[in-house]
Amino acid sequence: MNNSSSSRRSRHREADLAGLLQAAEKVFSDRGYHATSIRDIAREAGFSVGGVYQFFASKDDLYLRVIEEQWEHFFQLLTRALAADGFNARVEALTEAMFQAFEERRGFFKLFLSERGRLTAAFTGEIAARVGQHTRRLRGELVELMRQGVDEGVLRPSDPELLASAYLGMVHNCIFEAIASGAARPGRPVSEVLSLFLQGAAGGHAPHHGGSQ
Repeated sequence: MNNSSSSRRSRHREADLAGLLQAAEKVFSDRGYHATSIRDIAREAGFSVGGVYQFFASKDDLYLRVIEEQWEHFFQLLTRALAADGFNARVEALTEAMFQAFEERRGFFKLFLSERGRLTAAFTGEIAARVGQHTRRLRGELVELMRQGVDEGVLRPSDPELLASAYLGMVHNCIFEAIASGAARPGRPVSEVLSLFLQGAAGGHAPHHGGSQ
């Protein structure tokens, strides 16, 4: 087999895999993990059942790969966001990227959160291990970003770990509100979220402590 033929086969296989993963994400999102069969995914992708098994040994393996796809997509957005110049531009681009990732993959995101408790303990553990690896990477990126904000004087001197937790908590809450309300995108604009995070709830005023004088 010459190099040209091998390269062409490789490209076709990559395209087939991309189409299969897209179909799997759609069917899982529409039907849920338990109600989805390999046959359902094969039909959506235009594959034979045997064709699906050429890529994945089981539905569990395919589901895990779809999860990985979600994270790969998100980290592509994150990498572009962190290429912005300066802390303010980066944290704004990052917040927009997190909202965009939710908007683009909302169905699967909702499914993943709602069905975790219904999966077997072993499978849940495997998912948790993979997701934990990615969330640690995300948190590391956020801590470094917060450290940059402190160094630039945009953020007051504080523990970057604590700042990362506060920021991530606000963004996650916006996303969970969108899921609960059925919205396609978090209802709070990025500017509002960042204003509250960067300026604080006190709005620059000194906190008032109650009690008699």
